[in-house]
Amino acid sequence: MKSKLRLYTTAPLVVAGLLCVAPAPPGSSQAQQASSLTISPRVYVGGQAVTYTGNLGVRGTRNIHLQINMGASNTWTDLPGTRATTRADGSFSFEHPALSMFGIRVRVASGRTATPGVTSDARSQDLVLEAPSRVVAGQDFTIRVDTTPTLPRRPDLPPPVFPGRDLTLQQRVIEKADDPARWKWETLRTTTTDQDGNGEFQVTAGNTSPAVYRVRQEEWIKNGSEIGWFPSFPTYVEVAGASGSTTSSGTTIAPSKALSTQRSTARVAARASGSTTASQKYTWGPALWDFAWEFGESLTSRPYRGTDRRGGWLDSSNGSGRASKHNGGLMLDSQRGVDGAGDFGTTAATLQGNPMKYGRWETKLRLKSPERNASDYHVKFELVPAQAADYHCGGQNITVADLTPHGSTLTVGAKAFRANRQWTSRSPIGSLLGPSATFSVEVAKGHISWFLNGQVIATVRDQAAVSDVPLTLRFSLVGNGQQEMNRTQAISAWQRGFSLDRGRTVTSGKAPQRGSYTGGC
Repeated sequence: MKSKLRLYTTAPLVVAGLLCVAPAPPGSSQAQQASSLTISPRVYVGGQAVTYTGNLGVRGTRNIHLQINMGASNTWTDLPGTRATTRADGSFSFEHPALSMFGIRVRVASGRTATPGVTSDARSQDLVLEAPSRVVAGQDFTIRVDTTPTLPRRPDLPPPVFPGRDLTLQQRVIEKADDPARWKWETLRTTTTDQDGNGEFQVTAGNTSPAVYRVRQEEWIKNGSEIGWFPSFPTYVEVAGASGSTTSSGTTIAPSKALSTQRSTARVAARASGSTTASQKYTWGPALWDFAWEFGESLTSRPYRGTDRRGGWLDSSNGSGRASKHNGGLMLDSQRGVDGAGDFGTTAATLQGNPMKYGRWETKLRLKSPERNASDYHVKFELVPAQAADYHCGGQNITVADLTPHGSTLTVGAKAFRANRQWTSRSPIGSLLGPSATFSVEVAKGHISWFLNGQVIATVRDQAAVSDVPLTLRFSLVGNGQQEMNRTQAISAWQRGFSLDRGRTVTSGKAPQRGSYTGGC
């Protein structure tokens, strides 16, 4: 999706009438109203054009703008670039793309004067597929799509209907098994939604089993809306008579069944509050890029803010999960169901388009996992070579964070396959099932330092640990092949990159354990 959100600029907003209000005619005697604000329509998704209507509560033509309150305090923050003008009686009506987050307070302000705050509570985009679980090679079958689903325990659904929105059917192709950047979604055909938000595709079964499909509802940029594309979960279809058709175990998502919802009682040794970041403590800013997921962005949209706003995210999966935007964050989700069988494989999102050999990277993370009867996924943030030729089966990866939903240990480290070495450090960490934590890494020519909630926890001072190749972020939910895992959602609120040109360089962390490394390829 091309970034066209007017919030992204600081220039006056005059395009397509967004945030521009015609003043009342000279001499108008309209009566002054009480301060007020409403948002319409009442049901919307992030990026959809909504209308802010109300009265500032004071007479006179004034410049106004939007402010938001994230709920942590009584602090209101200006939204840069949002400008409109009241009429002479203090009233206003303007249009703007909606925020993506749930339960965010919004108001209209001019100087110290403001309307009462109202809650902006966007619905989520989502879509579900209906397909036969088993077909015969060469057989024609139908995949049906519902873009306005109502699902259990999902008060954020259904989204509104967008008749005529493009739908794209895709089939998964895994080009290289050990590299998520080589798990591709190949486009088959397109259609559009009907008046109820539904669509369907006619498909001929091929000679591969299982065949794995998904549908993307494409970006919607009409009438002031700037809504990004959004994918379905993978849908598995077993193809009888095709190669691999005997590998049905773990490829068909089983019906849901209730599992334990107990939480970890691990001792909190390093409290996961996320209130302090290394970038704040060591004044690394401003960010080169900052993905904040606050409006209608697609995964492939450029960063929300920054001094070098390039790049976007490539989503991939070799199992049941998907990467998508949710409540203003980048979320990896292991399956559609709330709980029960059907969580397997690895899901990842890899940053494309703005790699660095040296620099700083930072993210904020929290987890959800209602199950404990199976194995935990490993939730990982890594720096991986941006170029396929440098990947070497993960032999030059730097682990920024590796943890499990019900565990109490954070693992960080680096691999140097050419030097046959690796460095590993483990730290106690509190549960991230609810709270959040920030993870940061600094990579310079002669050292790597890792941070948890702004505190340096490890430093390796061996030049062999630094690959000297362009690196990029990868966020992944790592399973164990077809093995059943605990249902997990990993939500990264934002992802940021910083250069080494500003702030303090940190080399005071405890030395990680050094060992031999025999991997790579």
